[in-house]
Amino acid sequence: MSEIWQRNIRNYRLIIEHNLGPRVVNVVSGSLADQAYWQERLLKTRQDVFRADGETMVFSSLEKTRKGNFLGSINAWMALRRATEGTNLPPVMLMNMVFGQGKRLSPFTQALTNRKPAFPTPLCSSNGEVYLSTADAAAMSATLWLRHLDQGGFKGMVIKWGDEAVIPGKVWEDVPGQYKDVDGLRFVWQTEPTDDLAREKEWVQFNLQTHQMTYQFTRQDLAGLRKRLAASGRDHRIGVNLGSLGISYRLMEAAEQVFGEDVGDDSKWVDWDPYTWIALACRDEAQWKAEAAFEEQIGKSGIRQLEQRLPDFYTKIHRMGELFRQRHDRLPLIKVLDFGQPYWMDWGLHLSLRRSLEAMTTDTDLGATSRELFGLPHERDRNGNIIVRSEIPQGVDIRNSLVVDTTITDTRSVIHDGVVVAGRHKRLEMPDGGSVLFCAAGHMQLNGPNAIAFKWCGEATRLNEGDRKTYLYFADGPVEMRTNESLTNYEGDNYSQPVMGNPISFEEAARRMSMEDTRMVEMRWKEAWESCLR
Repeated sequence: MSEIWQRNIRNYRLIIEHNLGPRVVNVVSGSLADQAYWQERLLKTRQDVFRADGETMVFSSLEKTRKGNFLGSINAWMALRRATEGTNLPPVMLMNMVFGQGKRLSPFTQALTNRKPAFPTPLCSSNGEVYLSTADAAAMSATLWLRHLDQGGFKGMVIKWGDEAVIPGKVWEDVPGQYKDVDGLRFVWQTEPTDDLAREKEWVQFNLQTHQMTYQFTRQDLAGLRKRLAASGRDHRIGVNLGSLGISYRLMEAAEQVFGEDVGDDSKWVDWDPYTWIALACRDEAQWKAEAAFEEQIGKSGIRQLEQRLPDFYTKIHRMGELFRQRHDRLPLIKVLDFGQPYWMDWGLHLSLRRSLEAMTTDTDLGATSRELFGLPHERDRNGNIIVRSEIPQGVDIRNSLVVDTTITDTRSVIHDGVVVAGRHKRLEMPDGGSVLFCAAGHMQLNGPNAIAFKWCGEATRLNEGDRKTYLYFADGPVEMRTNESLTNYEGDNYSQPVMGNPISFEEAARRMSMEDTRMVEMRWKEAWESCLR
């Protein structure tokens, strides 16, 4: 898998270098501050993320109240069309949705001024000004998808979720015209269901010969899923839904006409998955009602809750299809695009973040691909280290580690199986591994594996096994915040009340950070970071 993943990474880099990436990108967020932040941010990185000539138009749009990603994509589409009135959209464009409270990454999310997709990676921009974020890395991966769809004649947009880089585990063949009449694209991994996958993922069913989607199944136990699949016949296959999707301009126009008024109603929200797709796949209202009855049998209430918000939801989906038929003499054509077994970079959870960072010190498929993703070399020195643009004195005990853009001055420092990025340290001790990211310290100790320090700057600190530590750089002074990998529930009192010995709750930290100027927060961290080795 590593060879295919890395080949696809190199392919999308060539797309960017040769100015074949998207000409229009719409980034969608939920506040005025986020709208301004992502507009400014992507203008800084677009030459690295989309096209080397920097000729990508970035349009940042606002979702004032919760819409769900179906109504939200219509809302963003309407705003984009108003902003580009009188001009033609390119054949394919990217709509990137950068939402999410990021509770489960607390307190790192708060350190990022409540923007989880802004987490910096080891990949530096070509002008050296900034480190590309997980949102940047995710958008870069999508340039490969867009180019493939463009070559196949697709006319529409890819709607992508913010900070997940997904690299296909197969090399697609570009066939002219193969997507010319396609109005919806489901991105899937064609694989056999397991207990965990059946319970945690939605499944897209499609015709083996035509790759046309025939149905979608919600998350359920494996026995129930297999029973439903058995009724489908041998000419059907299923794949794990990968979330992001493609929608033709033709279908978006019909969706806007039917659901435009609902977009303006603050009480209404609808997601694409799973129910919009299920409704589109239903032959008639009887099948839709049968799906709702089946859900109730297995203890689910998603359709009933949806119909409380939009009682006429299925009627409108049916009307949307009929409107499309009147305009184009056919119903919308929805197909699947098989990604094979994908490489998936998800830094939105403490556990997946830690595992991804740890992997970069190894030569596993995951580790080698992660280094390729972030433009890091694979060659090691005689002690098994990958050291990039760093100053480390002779005598430091460093083995099997990845060190990027870091200065260490004390020869008593120890780093074994660790990851250090953008560090300024006098003495750094990591004998059991761990990750130290964008930190500066007189003496930092990681006692035990699985610890991560992020943007911690100060004289001395210690992290034990599984610890997480950061500083929040408020206007009235920095506040140290911590958690531990053992804390897996960030709901209820664990979010609204102080835990882990913190002076304030994660909720209070998020509230206070929402009132801060992002540029000033970054400036305070930078000053603390630079002062360490003066």
